Amino acid sequence: MEFEIAYTLEQEAFRKEVKGWLKENVPAGITESPGEDPPEVWEGKRELGRRLGAKGWLWPTMPKQYGGGGLSGDHAVIIEEELDALDLTARDYGDAGGGTGAPSILVWGSEEQKQAFLKPMLTGEWASWQLLTEPEAGSDLASVKALAVRDGDDWVINGHKTFISGGRDVDMFWTICMTDPKAPRHENTSWFVIP
Repeated sequence: MEFEIAYTLEQEAFRKEVKGWLKENVPAGITESPGEDPPEVWEGKRELGRRLGAKGWLWPTMPKQYGGGGLSGDHAVIIEEELDALDLTARDYGDAGGGTGAPSILVWGSEEQKQAFLKPMLTGEWASWQLLTEPEAGSDLASVKALAVRDGDDWVINGHKTFISGGRDVDMFWTICMTDPKAPRHENTSWFVIP
């Protein structure tokens, strides 16, 4: 029984395109390393993120109208495999915390929010990060106590976030806050973008 993934001729042609593009566009000296990157490495990674984003390859499966590539999952796998072959990972270079932020905006955001936030995130113009952990709520988001209260057209957020892993030099944060303390857990929170 054969378990190796077999790629089509079209997919292999795309792989060749990706390899050639990466050879021309990956800044020198930015491969993954343990610990926090020095500033020049971080800037090189941000530049790669912008280049990938301009090509639609930072978020290859997201819709083109918002800055994604509009490509298939197979294309995304090929891009990731070729970045991995260079000891690189696309998500580290433009939208570090957008892995959950961008899809949330795509699904639940208004068209105005999609236009305002998705394009800069998906093209690598902005790096974003998530503010989730609280003193008594780690990954259990149903235990979030930071409270967001509507004040006219705005929301006033009160609470504490305690841990931001790798979220340095970012352009935007997004967070989860409780919006209805009387609602059942898992039904009482909303996300917020903090530019």
